[in-house]
Amino acid sequence: MVKKLIPQQDTGWGLIFRLNDLWREVEKVAPKGEYDQWSFKLDRIWCNLLYRNELDIKTDENKKITSIKLSDEDFEIKEFLDNQIHEVKSKLKKERKVDNPDKSGIAKIKREYYNALMLKDIWLRKFMRELGLYLKEMERDPSKAIYGGAG
Repeated sequence: MVKKLIPQQDTGWGLIFRLNDLWREVEKVAPKGEYDQWSFKLDRIWCNLLYRNELDIKTDENKKITSIKLSDEDFEIKEFLDNQIHEVKSKLKKERKVDNPDKSGIAKIKREYYNALMLKDIWLRKFMRELGLYLKEMERDPSKAIYGGAG
């Protein structure tokens, strides 16, 4: 029997601070074109977002663990995005190895690489919003400020 501990402090704040630090790092490496670091930081964010989700643990008849994996729902989207990134990255490496690489072709592949990473980035931000980890957005209406409303 696993005993569940109930922390006295709200651990959600720790998660939010960790995520904010990781997003800050993403914002540093992405504009510099450090694509491997960008992807790695996004993976770290994804790991932090899955802490609540159950693992799919398979056992044999002797109750020995035979496999542990993320649920299909968690894994499918990320695997698809990572495969796109891997394919574009492989294409870029291949093009760079050519004796006389086409510079416009390399530029086009770099744009594809950037767009694949940006899609992963956007998906994670949307995932965070679904989990309620973004601060509430407020609509400001300056015309209501006169009457004590949000302005």
